[in-house]
Amino acid sequence: MPGYGTGRGLTAAGAPGAEAEGPDEDVEFWGLLYLDPLLELRLLASESAARTELAPGSLPPGEALSSAAQSLTGDARLRELLDAAGIGEEFPASVAAVLTSPDCRQFLRSPAASDEVGALARAFTAEAVRRRAERQGAAQAFDGTARDEAVARIVALLPGDPSDGADGSDGPGTHRGPVTRRVKKLAGRLALGLASAQAVKRRSALTDAAHPAAGDVLLYLSRGDAIREVVAEAVRAAEPPVVLLAHSLGGIASLDLLVLRALPEVELLVTVGSQAPFLYELGALPSLEHGSPLPEHVPRWVNVYDRRDLLGYVGAGVFPDRVQDVALDSRQPFPLSHSAYWSNPELYRLLAEELP
Repeated sequence: MPGYGTGRGLTAAGAPGAEAEGPDEDVEFWGLLYLDPLLELRLLASESAARTELAPGSLPPGEALSSAAQSLTGDARLRELLDAAGIGEEFPASVAAVLTSPDCRQFLRSPAASDEVGALARAFTAEAVRRRAERQGAAQAFDGTARDEAVARIVALLPGDPSDGADGSDGPGTHRGPVTRRVKKLAGRLALGLASAQAVKRRSALTDAAHPAAGDVLLYLSRGDAIREVVAEAVRAAEPPVVLLAHSLGGIASLDLLVLRALPEVELLVTVGSQAPFLYELGALPSLEHGSPLPEHVPRWVNVYDRRDLLGYVGAGVFPDRVQDVALDSRQPFPLSHSAYWSNPELYRLLAEELP
C-alpha cells in the first residue's frame, strides 16, 4: 500500500515516508463537490449574508455573472477544455441546473458573488462531473488537470474579481482565497455527515458502481483459467515483442499468466491501478504463494499507481528488485482516480518511453 504505516503518501519517485507533493486539500474538496456541487455556493452565501446586507435598491452582485454564465458554451476554447476533461456534453445542462437552484440564486444575491467567481465555476464543473458519472458509472477517465484548466477558462470568461486565481499559485481549480479558506473549515466539519447522508441516499447508485469491480475480482479468483486463456490468446496473436498493458483486474490476470507460463515473446508487463501486489501479500494470488519469489521467466514489470487510487498498490516492497513502481497524480478523488489514469498525459509519456 502506498505510504503504509507512515501516515503519508509517497513522492513521485516512490520513496516511502516522504511528504507527497500536491494540494491534497483541493482534491479532497473536489471530492465533496462531486457529492454536492452546490456546497461551496451554499456556505459562501451563508457566511457572506451574515457579514453584509445589500443596500436598499442596489442590484444583486451576481446579476451580470448569471447573464455571462449562460453564454459560456459559446466560447470555443472552453468547449475544447471541457471535452478534454470529459464533461463537454454535460456542461450546458449543468450550468442551467446550477443557475436555477435556490442555493445558487441565494449566492448570486450575496456580496460574495463578485469576489468568488471561482466557486461558481467549480459548481458548474462539479455538477457536470456528477452527471457524467451518474449517467455512465464512476469508471470514467476524468483528468483533474484538464478540469482545472476548464475552471480557469470559466473564471476568465465571467465578470468578477480578476485576482481570483491570477497569482499563479492559487488558481481557480484551488480554494485558497480568504473566504474559501473559511468555507473549507466549515466543509470539513460537514464532510463526514454529508458523505454519510449522500451514501445512504445514493446506496443503489453506489452499489451499482462498486459491485462490478468487486464481483469481477471474486469471479476471477473462483474461475480465472478462462480469463487467463483469453490473455494468452491475445499474446499469441500479437507480433513479438509483446507488451502486456493491463488495468486493475487485468493486471492480476496478466501477472498470474506470466507466473504460470513462460511466454518469452512478452518483453514487458505494465500494470495500472492493480491489486496484484496486495493479493500476493494476502496469500490470495492464484499463481504464487506468499513468500515465494517471482520466477525468473517473468519479464520486466512496471507498476503504475496513484496514491489517491485506493485500488492501486505498489509492488517493490513485496517483490524486491523485480517491480518498478511509478506514481502518477490524476488530481481526482477516489473512485474517479481509479480510472483517471487513461486521461492523464503522463501515462502516455511513460508508455512512449517504455514501448519498443
